[in-house]
Amino acid sequence: MENYKVEGIILKTDDFGDANRVITLFTKEFGKIEANAYGCRRVRSPLSGALQMFNHISAQITRGTKIDTIKDADIIHFYDEITKNLERLAYASLLFEIINRMTLPRQSELEIFRLLKKFLPIISERNPKIASLIGICQFMETSGVQLSFSRCIYCGKEILGDAAISFLDGGAICIDCIDSAQDFSPYPEVLRKTFEKMLSFDWKKDTKLNFNSRQLEIAENFLINYVQSLLGSNLRSINFIRELESLKI
Repeated sequence: MENYKVEGIILKTDDFGDANRVITLFTKEFGKIEANAYGCRRVRSPLSGALQMFNHISAQITRGTKIDTIKDADIIHFYDEITKNLERLAYASLLFEIINRMTLPRQSELEIFRLLKKFLPIISERNPKIASLIGICQFMETSGVQLSFSRCIYCGKEILGDAAISFLDGGAICIDCIDSAQDFSPYPEVLRKTFEKMLSFDWKKDTKLNFNSRQLEIAENFLINYVQSLLGSNLRSINFIRELESLKI
């Protein structure tokens, strides 16, 4: 059987049987792939430490007729700061769920892989909500499903001040074109500036993350509603985030 090697980041794990796991990897070489890891949940398995959510790994994989099998894996970087903090875990899970559900298997997307590599160290050390929302914004832009935030989708005019925005039409709508919209909701200037800042964010560790809580609340609700409208179903990780928020009240 054919063997191949990948560098990847673990998007998702699903247990099956007594000790096995299906691993979803976003790889540098092939985009998203799934592979079985037999026996990896046993304490003495050489795979047990490597095949955890958020790990950046290299893996030896054997191609199968239905699903491939991970034979060996080495950790390149282990982000235990994420798994030890519930808020970091929740917001990292949000981005990973979105990427997993909005990408197709074996379609090489190097920019998405690079985004994940840049995202993990930032969310491990800094504000997890901000890091996650920036990651979602930049992923949507890379994937080509981002709304037009800065120009009217009808006339192309630059949006200034408050305006409207439409999920169905694909973005911002200036006041002059609002009668042409299939649907629309308010699009305040503060939301537009927040998205523009997130899209242009540089993931270097010394880049400032300065958004106020109101900006983040509006941006989060808007992005989640938009993503869920594209998926046609709710995001499971949002329930986790809302539960954590309820504990803070």
